[in-house]
Amino acid sequence: MAASIEDVAKKANVSISTVSRVLNRRNIVNAETCKRVEAAIAELGYRPNVFARGLMLRKSNVLGLVLPDLHGEFYSEIIRGANLKTRELGFHLLVSSVSADDDGQDVLSVVGAQGLVDGIVVMVTEMSSLIRRTLANSSTPLVVLDGDIQGAKHDTVTIDHHNGAEALVRYLVSSNPRGRIVFLGGHETNLDTIDRLNAYRKVLAEVGIRPDPDDIAHLDYSYETAFDFASERVRDWAASGVTVFAANDEMAAGVVDAAIAATLAVPDDLRVVGFDDTRIAQLTRPRLTTVHVPMAEMGSKAIELLCQRLAEPDRPSTRVTLPTRLVVRESCGTL
Repeated sequence: MAASIEDVAKKANVSISTVSRVLNRRNIVNAETCKRVEAAIAELGYRPNVFARGLMLRKSNVLGLVLPDLHGEFYSEIIRGANLKTRELGFHLLVSSVSADDDGQDVLSVVGAQGLVDGIVVMVTEMSSLIRRTLANSSTPLVVLDGDIQGAKHDTVTIDHHNGAEALVRYLVSSNPRGRIVFLGGHETNLDTIDRLNAYRKVLAEVGIRPDPDDIAHLDYSYETAFDFASERVRDWAASGVTVFAANDEMAAGVVDAAIAATLAVPDDLRVVGFDDTRIAQLTRPRLTTVHVPMAEMGSKAIELLCQRLAEPDRPSTRVTLPTRLVVRESCGTL
């Protein structure tokens, strides 16, 4: 049977409240008593209930991270960066997911209102995300990734998707000035897709190109959907000298594999580029030209801002925009 705080108090010949003070506010207990209590804790192997302790102190030393999904390298890199920074700053990380059609009420009420976390980082990727309404009414310290929540005080970490997409499309246009570029994005309401599509339209407009409606497709960021979509079109694309701009590396890999399945060569018959610079970009053959997104840094910076907010609750809101970087590899045929 696990040792209790009562067992520690009896072993050290002190009151339960003294044990609690040693655990939570060590500086107000004299050194001799501290040593006696700590010796009892070590001998009995006592482990305090962190959640009960958190409710009493209104401080759990646990931070929450809520993402739209936990699948895929994009999200795992955000988690990795957040976890490293959390441990560096002396906290623990609790991770969950809430999809765009879920208001997040269950998750946020448990981890926030019940005091299980000191603050929350939430990624909002859809304009229509139901979680926006829930967050607007939350009093838990908050950092938002990728968007803003009207009515809620929060800090923000965003990625400069627009400039990254601009740099990519400008590069494609400069290497093939009159070439047709097909854009494959995520859902129409996805904030990252909107930024990347706007950049695509802007650069093409600057050089006098108006994309055909068939040159823009909204998928779901998955390899499988992109593979199926491209399988029906790669031969026509190749015949028309198309370059495919997929709004993430997973979809770009799906297009490459669809081309290979149709006995087409990338980039000789079809040029393909991606976005994010995940490991997929380097594992695909040929390697993908893409835009590097600092995913781990995004998670790390969000935790840093959240801890600053906990230390200074009344400071002004901070917005951090992380830069992106064009990475040119073999898939667009310019190396």
